[in-house]
Amino acid sequence: MVSVRANALVGSDLEFVEDVRFQIGSDGTIIDISKEEKPTKYILPSSYLLIPGFVNAHVHVGDAYLKDQTYGLSLDEAVGLAGVKHKKLSSSSTAEKIASIRNSLEMHVNNGFTSFIDFREGGLQGINLLKESLVDFPIRGLILGRTFNEDSLVEISKQSDGIGFSDVFSLDDALCREANIIKENKIDHLNAIHVSESLEVISQSLTSYGRRDIEIAIEQLDLDFVIHATYADKKDFQFLKKGDIGVVCCPLTNLYHGLDFPPLEAIITEGILLGLGTDNVFCCNPDPFRLMAFSLYNARSTNQHITPKNILKALTVNPGLMTQRKIGQLSMGYSGDFLGFDLNNPNLRFSKDLYTALTMRATSADIGFHMYKGRLVKWENQK
Repeated sequence: MVSVRANALVGSDLEFVEDVRFQIGSDGTIIDISKEEKPTKYILPSSYLLIPGFVNAHVHVGDAYLKDQTYGLSLDEAVGLAGVKHKKLSSSSTAEKIASIRNSLEMHVNNGFTSFIDFREGGLQGINLLKESLVDFPIRGLILGRTFNEDSLVEISKQSDGIGFSDVFSLDDALCREANIIKENKIDHLNAIHVSESLEVISQSLTSYGRRDIEIAIEQLDLDFVIHATYADKKDFQFLKKGDIGVVCCPLTNLYHGLDFPPLEAIITEGILLGLGTDNVFCCNPDPFRLMAFSLYNARSTNQHITPKNILKALTVNPGLMTQRKIGQLSMGYSGDFLGFDLNNPNLRFSKDLYTALTMRATSADIGFHMYKGRLVKWENQK
């Protein structure tokens, strides 16, 4: 067992609590939170603030080896089935794929992510390559696989945390029935799908099916969350709210591909869980600080009223809730994943609001303490 004491943002509302002690059990979960004076292994200086480790709610960790090769291309030219990404995935060697994955994992850890949700390409082989690489990094990967070649959906489900469907155009009745049966019989199985990322997707859905893709996806699949919803309308959000389905937005890659900034305020206003992801590594580094600041700046420029705490929750608390995993908050029974920020660092000194400082000023250089499942990753003040 290990213990940590510091000021912290505690619970599902990230409430500031001064001088609080966390006890982490041998299984890596938080077993006690108290203000009592007890012997503590790690006592952080009073200038430090503990928060939950970041959760990247949507990423493709396998495409780092395509960094900066698609800027200026359309979405379809970059990530479509005939685009740059899938051509490279189909032609690259196993060694190249492993190197690409490991580069992504290293960046995640260095930037303070303790969990990520990956839409995994390449079927069972792709899943196994990621699982083998994860052994060497202090980070949790929730893997949403998809079928490839002769792989069955049942096999994919057994080796992963769920299914990450590419879009509604990849669905058929038999596939959806099988996916829903698997989910019904496997309590922690996750289903997610890309939806309404572009106006072209919605137009194609209306032409092919006479309805928007979000309605079709919800009707056919038992979903936990959807990705993007950049061009969702009020009716779409009503469908999502009724189905208790979360939304993960990826603002950085939206604008990278020349698309609109997502409707973050509308999602929050509807009472839908909002997560944020960095998406394709070849477009954007998995950097939570850039993502948070970018989201807040662009929200202001598009007349969306969201708070820094909303954004911080979208990278901590909310992804844990929408995946029903005990991650993303400092609460009893949750994983002991901590980041400690020195508020006396030049970036953060004199700030009058903790949430604004963390989301709009902090960088990875301000992380002085990092713990994953109760195991120390980084402690700058350790003698």
